[in-house]
Amino acid sequence: MNIERNATRALLTAALLALGVSGCASWRANHMNTASSTSAHRGPVETTADAAITAKVKTAMAMDKDVSASHIDVDTVRGVVTLKGNVKDDTERQRAIEIARNVSGVVDVKDELKSAG
Repeated sequence: MNIERNATRALLTAALLALGVSGCASWRANHMNTASSTSAHRGPVETTADAAITAKVKTAMAMDKDVSASHIDVDTVRGVVTLKGNVKDDTERQRAIEIARNVSGVVDVKDELKSAG
């Protein structure tokens, strides 16, 4: 009788554990699909990598004599660099885009620069 009680207890525990694990897996799958479909959630590794890319782009622009880096805002999300701000002409715009594209880790460059001339 004691053996039957232990077997029943073990079976019940296993069933509850299986239900708990499947419920957690289901919740995780739904949660991860929702989080990955929005750009709001980035992990610390992505955030750090994006910050490093932004710093590299800004540094490269600051070292270039044809680009006024102080007038260009650089933002990076998941490797996509967005350039905003004012440039004096199309030549400066094209050079800024070229600099950003040549930085390692950059996936794409979005041009939101405004040209005065």
